[in-house]
Amino acid sequence: MYKGISIICLLLTWTTTALSDCPAGWIHHGSSCYHFSHDTEPMLLASISCQHMGGTLVEIESAAENNFLFAEVKRLKVGALIGLNDIQEETVWRWYGSDRPLTSTGFKNWHSGEPNNANGDENCVVMSEVQGQWYDGPCHHSFHYICEQSNGQGEIVG
Repeated sequence: MYKGISIICLLLTWTTTALSDCPAGWIHHGSSCYHFSHDTEPMLLASISCQHMGGTLVEIESAAENNFLFAEVKRLKVGALIGLNDIQEETVWRWYGSDRPLTSTGFKNWHSGEPNNANGDENCVVMSEVQGQWYDGPCHHSFHYICEQSNGQGEIVG
């Protein structure tokens, strides 16, 4: 009897591991793993941190993904930098890691009145911890950030 229970526990452990190959400190959702930073960085350093951990700044492709990320951002009570920016060309929003245009995903979640490029200095995008909507902010300001990677291995840095 104990042998049967041990085998069942072992199978459950293997099944859980097979479903999520996310490294420690990353959260599995869909086909990706997500890391919500504990520190704050400007966009360039946040991107480097994500790369060092084997990922990129998150690219949000659907309402379901946005809702998942928002639930964690809300729980942490911090806004979080995502990989969207218009650094190369004003008003042309692209994902930092893949360089794909925002229009290629068909999903966007701007807060009312955003993006507004206040003071001509807002080229990066932050997800609000209040509504999960996006607003543009200065890339040189430090924010918490979200990294994404396909199920795989990485290392915790920030």
